Amino acid sequence: MADRPNSIPVITIGGYLGAGKTTMLNALLAGDHGRRISVLVNDFGSISIDEKLILARDGDVVTLVNGCACCSVSGDLGEALDNIARARTPPDYIMVEASGVADPARIAALARSPGLAPRSTVVLADCETVTLRADDKFVGRLVRRQLAGADLVVLNKIDLVGDEQLGAARALVAREAPIADVVEASHGLVAADLLLGAVGTLRPAFACDAPDQDAAATYQSHCWRTTEAVNIPALRDAIAALPATVVRAKGIVMPQGDGPGFEIHRVGERVNVTPLAHARRTAAGAELVFIALAGTLHRNAIDIALNACLCGEVRA
Repeated sequence: MADRPNSIPVITIGGYLGAGKTTMLNALLAGDHGRRISVLVNDFGSISIDEKLILARDGDVVTLVNGCACCSVSGDLGEALDNIARARTPPDYIMVEASGVADPARIAALARSPGLAPRSTVVLADCETVTLRADDKFVGRLVRRQLAGADLVVLNKIDLVGDEQLGAARALVAREAPIADVVEASHGLVAADLLLGAVGTLRPAFACDAPDQDAAATYQSHCWRTTEAVNIPALRDAIAALPATVVRAKGIVMPQGDGPGFEIHRVGERVNVTPLAHARRTAAGAELVFIALAGTLHRNAIDIALNACLCGEVRA
């Protein structure tokens, strides 16, 4: 697919919830590649860019120290793309992080506007969970459709699986995305030249008018916030104990006093708690987002379980 003269290449990043899209983008933005990149985030929750990369925040726009910028898209994604294309100093590339419950190939079709050139659709697959997700009666069709629309598939988290799981993930990708290039990665680490240089093919079957799964009818989200101190081990156990219908959880916990904050992610049955790389904020507390299949999200039960993890509530 040849780029139009003076058009900005647009790369769409997709993949099911928890596949590692934001982790990969953070690694790309932190890299020494010399490109100015604008990132549009179209996902549940707020922008999750590594704080050590950030120069300034202005509402939903984050300016990074290397000249890149990130924006959370709460409205019309097509309009946001057009605004970047008309900017006085346009970026070298635009990357769109699609929601984990979206069809990235449909989003990629929005990049056909003047001043934009759809470059490729990159889909991440979590080696640990993708085969189970692909067979799931509720989300399997979406997962397979995401893979089928990919020009480049990143088989991520290979460090978490053995040969059998990795082989099954490879076989799934070969079946669902036979013409896509495939790269295997850990922690979302993919060479910038590979991500930015991948060239895609617009597929008629994935045009804008193609039928799609209604994410609002399939998923529900819930946000839990507190300004109180949180017992991290108790919180981790509470999140791990939530039912399997909670398909994704993510958030940040900040401590009282000195010390680093923590980033919490739940993908499938795995819960990871890792220290934040940036300096702590002044206020203690936590903010977590939970995503579940529609009709299975019990907000009160989540709040009760997490409120019991507040330091004033936890018993030794």
